[in-house]
Amino acid sequence: MRRFFIDERRINGNEVILSGQEARHITNVIRLRPGDRFTGIDGKGRLYTLRVETTGRDVCACIEKISSQPAVSADIVLACAIPKKFGMDDIVEKATQLGVSGIIPMITERTIVRPAAKAIPLKRERWKRIAVEACKQSQRATLPEIYDIMDLPRALDKVESLGCVNRIMPFVAEGLAHISDIPMRNKKSAAVFIGPEGDFTGEEIDLAIKLGFNPVSLGSLVLKVDTACYYSLSVISSRLLNVK
Repeated sequence: MRRFFIDERRINGNEVILSGQEARHITNVIRLRPGDRFTGIDGKGRLYTLRVETTGRDVCACIEKISSQPAVSADIVLACAIPKKFGMDDIVEKATQLGVSGIIPMITERTIVRPAAKAIPLKRERWKRIAVEACKQSQRATLPEIYDIMDLPRALDKVESLGCVNRIMPFVAEGLAHISDIPMRNKKSAAVFIGPEGDFTGEEIDLAIKLGFNPVSLGSLVLKVDTACYYSLSVISSRLLNVK
């Protein structure tokens, strides 16, 4: 069954009201009718088997069953310097599909894209919508947390408060251990920091290392920001799966 996002605040007893984009998609795109069933996700791991009662501007559905889906196997927070153009949109989408628990859009010393203050709430809402769609596409029931845009020191503080155990910072330099070779502590949590097109500055790297980050290499090739994100997340996910 197709999946749709439901707001748990719109649950009243055994009924759910869907509105906005989700209701339009149900009514006008896939054209469900009263009696048809679909799956709802609330972003917190719960799955709802729902039966359509009425369609239109709002969709009323009856809850027939509530179940749960296991969470992703590891908590991975991605902090990424905002790349040029619409690159952050793609990063949010793909990182959600790869199972991250949180995404921190980051401003570093060499970050070129610096959204105006009035645009930040709109961007965050856009990234949340993208994450919802990526969850539905990937059959994931938990939404990643999309944090406010913040500078690198605040991002480091956030990771500290979240208790991320394995901390990883790739950058371009000679003599670094490859990301696939660094030791992983026996906790299923990690934070990975990806720098901008011009990489992190020496001061930023030193600050992260003082806070327990492992400096690593992604290989001999220089990767774009989005490619570095996906490569790092794939390697870290695989490594954490094998931690005893």
